[in-house]
Amino acid sequence: MLTLAQVKAHLKLDLADSQEDDLLGIYLSTAVATFEHTSKKRFPAEDEPTEPLPVGVTTVPVFVDPTVLSPREQLMGVQWVLLTLGHWYENRATVAVGLNVTEVPHTAKMLMNLLREPTL
Repeated sequence: MLTLAQVKAHLKLDLADSQEDDLLGIYLSTAVATFEHTSKKRFPAEDEPTEPLPVGVTTVPVFVDPTVLSPREQLMGVQWVLLTLGHWYENRATVAVGLNVTEVPHTAKMLMNLLREPTL
């Protein structure tokens, strides 16, 4: 999925500075769990198939779990995790006093709407 180095690069942090590694690890784990809970889909385990094999490649049918993100969806999921993680890193409190905040349109919400399994 994502490494701590990729998270630090996204946040424009010094890769050699390990002072906030524990905090970033918590944010990363929580962002992935939140993504999977909200989208009702999950990132595949290592070596787990995400797409069926083409006809004729194998005689054994390959089961692809419909709750596993396809490779295309994984890219959007990683982007959602990074956007959410960046928001949490920059806004570490539940309130902001004296700030004008403007939501950037078409970011994390838009990605989640594309990926989320509809509910009845």
